[in-house]
Amino acid sequence: QNGGQFLLRVEDTDTARSTRESEDEVLADLAWLGLVHDEGPTAGGPHGPYRQSERMQGGLYQELAQKLLDSGAAYRCFCTPEELDAKRAAAEAAGENPQYDGTWRDADPAEVQRRLDAGEPYTVRFRVPDGKVVGIEDAVRGRVEWDVQATVGDFILLRSGGMPVYNFCV
Repeated sequence: QNGGQFLLRVEDTDTARSTRESEDEVLADLAWLGLVHDEGPTAGGPHGPYRQSERMQGGLYQELAQKLLDSGAAYRCFCTPEELDAKRAAAEAAGENPQYDGTWRDADPAEVQRRLDAGEPYTVRFRVPDGKVVGIEDAVRGRVEWDVQATVGDFILLRSGGMPVYNFCV
């Protein structure tokens, strides 16, 4: 109607839940609705690859994460899943919002390098600025503001296996 194109990119970075079968079902549902994409995993086109996992294989997200690491906007977190589970359980038991506590936020660079040299797995986390307040005008509630660090915390950009999380790749 307005001369645009429908480019379909599949968000498949959650490997525990994303399968080709579920992708096929989504594509079938879109076709049933009459939504035919101009470019995508089945149509091809110049803007591929069309699966986020395939874009990751080209190193795109690792390159962008490295830029954020180099600028100080991100950092490596070596917390184990068990440590994070314990932190989450403690926060929930205290009636608090479970979020990352910043254990590795200001880590000693020598300790980070030692763990990198040892080959320890890590995630890459975005360093949310302290005291940053985000505000929006909500049509129903009016002005709504929140402290980003207190609400969101330092969120993961790359999982320990190198796979980007949804918020980093879309």
